[in-house]
Amino acid sequence: MRKLWIALGAFFAAVLALWRFLFRKREVLDWRDVPKRGRLIDVDGEAIHYVDEGKGPPVVLIHGFGGHTYSYRYLIPELARGHRVVALDLLGFGYSERVPDADYSHQAQARRVIGLMDALGIQRASLVGHSMGGEVAMRVAAAQPDRVERLALVASVSGDRVRTLPVTPLLRPFLPVFSILFGKQMLSASFFDKTKATDEVWEAYHRPATIRGSMDGMYKIMKHTRRDPPVQFPSIAAPVLLMSAEHERIVPGWMSRRLRERFPTAETAVIAGAGHVLLEERPIECNAILRRFLEAGGTERPLPVASFSGGSE
Repeated sequence: MRKLWIALGAFFAAVLALWRFLFRKREVLDWRDVPKRGRLIDVDGEAIHYVDEGKGPPVVLIHGFGGHTYSYRYLIPELARGHRVVALDLLGFGYSERVPDADYSHQAQARRVIGLMDALGIQRASLVGHSMGGEVAMRVAAAQPDRVERLALVASVSGDRVRTLPVTPLLRPFLPVFSILFGKQMLSASFFDKTKATDEVWEAYHRPATIRGSMDGMYKIMKHTRRDPPVQFPSIAAPVLLMSAEHERIVPGWMSRRLRERFPTAETAVIAGAGHVLLEERPIECNAILRRFLEAGGTERPLPVASFSGGSE
């Protein structure tokens, strides 16, 4: 009997230790004190973090879910050779402010992109949106078509709402656990070449999630995007580039097909040997295609876009 009680005590102690490990407070950084690569700018009372490099025709880069300006680390210096490149962190992501009572819908994020353009004196720009950022970019292009020169959708979602279980407050306490248990697996699944999903890359993506308020923001994103109105696709007037990865494992194939149906005259490019984060995995090939697309403005000849398969070194 004594051994049984000892065994039970050890079991419950292990369970308690595991519970504390999984549910301990993981948002340990204060947003105000975290070093930031870029600058902060006030957009309708919210502090948006952004990077602004280069001179020339403006290009605005919009990251995907869980991403931030780091996602465009290879694209920014390349495009900045001939463009003014502005990459932002959407509210609640990266090093932008965490605002408890903010609207985190995609429609609201699109308004922030327009507000950032206003604040920086950018009247008209080309947009590059990756994954979730593709929907935000499409909403900008639909809301103010006269302000979007060209629209590049990279491994983009389609703008369709996917039926999911209701988002309830009961989910909120588990988000840090999901972030720890599945974050690395999702990052690895985003790469075709798993060796590129290094600890350094994981740390760069995970660090903003430890800023206080990040999990509340993530919960509100899941909740508020359910009430987004449909994207007004017929209002989009800009030329479109659809860039996808040969080994896409995050965005379902039906979404890519839906985008091709909605933009039948779009230029297309499939990057061989790449996964969802193709801009990071095959930067040279992606940069070449994006530069050709962005610099084709004013020409009437078709843009020569093709699949690529070579190495990126």
